[in-house]
Amino acid sequence: MNKKIYIVLWTCATVLGTSCTTYTTFYDTVYTDTTTPHFKDIHRLDLSHQDRTQLPESITAIKGLKMLDLSGNTKLDLDLVFKKLHTYHPDLKVLILDSLNISTLPKSIEQLDNLEQLSLAYNPNLELSSVSATLATISIEFLNLKGNQIQKLPEEFRGLSSLRDLNLSYNKLQDTESYSYLATLPKLYSLWLDHNDLVQLPKTIGKLEQLRCLYLDHNSLSELPKELATMRKLWVLHAGHNQFEELPEVLTAMNSLVLVHINNNKIHHINTSFAVKKYSMAGLILDHNPLPTATKEDAQRWFKKFFILSFDAVK
Repeated sequence: MNKKIYIVLWTCATVLGTSCTTYTTFYDTVYTDTTTPHFKDIHRLDLSHQDRTQLPESITAIKGLKMLDLSGNTKLDLDLVFKKLHTYHPDLKVLILDSLNISTLPKSIEQLDNLEQLSLAYNPNLELSSVSATLATISIEFLNLKGNQIQKLPEEFRGLSSLRDLNLSYNKLQDTESYSYLATLPKLYSLWLDHNDLVQLPKTIGKLEQLRCLYLDHNSLSELPKELATMRKLWVLHAGHNQFEELPEVLTAMNSLVLVHINNNKIHHINTSFAVKKYSMAGLILDHNPLPTATKEDAQRWFKKFFILSFDAVK
């Protein structure tokens, strides 16, 4: 298959899946009742917010557990939990530990060596240095650190070499060195930085040359740094709900960029460079921007070969 056709098809699928919900859609039916019929055969178990102090004994009877949600059970002894899961469910792939008011992870989590996806959202007291060092021993591919008041990533974060998808939504990650650490993660594919109170992006974000998908929605950005042009593998950029007044010209210098969501901004101007320069972008979502009629007409001519072009009126 032609590479560009493949990318176009892939980005079409991306339009339909723009939020970080990997761990909630990974397997089929979710069960919450440990007494349900066919309990032994389930793959996904949600025990969240049940005021539990330990895992139910019946969990030992399950044969194929792949995903477990323990969020909100703040009285759990995680060391015992991890040891029990290692004994009875060594093939567990997805573990959700949101809102547990934890600061560290017991070393026993290292025994879950088949774990691929881990969510630690809404644990604002998390000691990220020690947690990162612990997780470096596991081949975690998806890590959710949403809503943890993170302002700076520790150097230990560089050890998460298996990480592909990282959710840092609802934090305050404005530190330049943090982005340099992210650049050292060789497999990092998708990065969520929405709701981070970003007024400007650190120039070091340009070092993330391995990234394919970047989510910058719901910040206060009015421009994009020229360093984004060095992100030579980026396919998809989400920058909706910011403060842009014109379409950032750096988009014409990003050689792999295919799809841009820049809806719900204040864009009223598109530079003529988009009419004359050659660039890879082939899809543009400009919905809910105050574009004058003449500018829309220009855009329809300039972008007539795009597979997606949308600029619905402000409602």
